[in-house]
Parts: sequence; C-alpha cells; structure tokens
Amino acid sequence: MSIKSDRFEFRLAEERRSQIQAAAGVVGETEAEFVRNAAIQRADRILALSSRTFMPAEQFDAMIASLDIPDEAPALAAAAAKPRRFTRK
Repeated sequence: MSIKSDRFEFRLAEERRSQIQAAAGVVGETEAEFVRNAAIQRADRILALSSRTFMPAEQFDAMIASLDIPDEAPALAAAAAKPRRFTRK
C-alpha cells in the first residue's frame, strides 16, 4: 500500500455534501474513501475510453478495405532493388 501524502480539497454545496455523506454511509465508507474511490473509478473509466477509437461501422469497413489496396511505394521498391550492404552467413 502506498503512503498517502497528497491532499485534494474542493468546495461543494451543502446538499451535495449531505448526499455524499448518505451514500458513503450506505456502503460503509468514510466520506473521504467514498469520494476518493468514486474519483478513481471515473478516472479509470475515462482513461480507458480515451485510448479507444470509436467510429461508425461503415467507416470501419472502409478503413479495413483500404488496407487491402496495395500501395506502389516506389521508394521502397527502389531500396529493395539495391544490392545489400550486409549478407547473412
């Protein structure tokens, strides 16, 4: 378990504080535990979604189909045609 040394403070309306107190009581957590856990869960969810790309099915199909179209790549063909500098023994 890591040592908790950073502090995080914020302001909120009294009715929101009461709401958090009630919810924390229902799950048997302190207010701090409840808020910390909720913030971490939301951060994890948002970061997980941010690493994904979402697109309509038609756009995805077009992207996948474009991968099957060969690219002439003339510079690559020219480089491959040159004699090799090193050979395997």
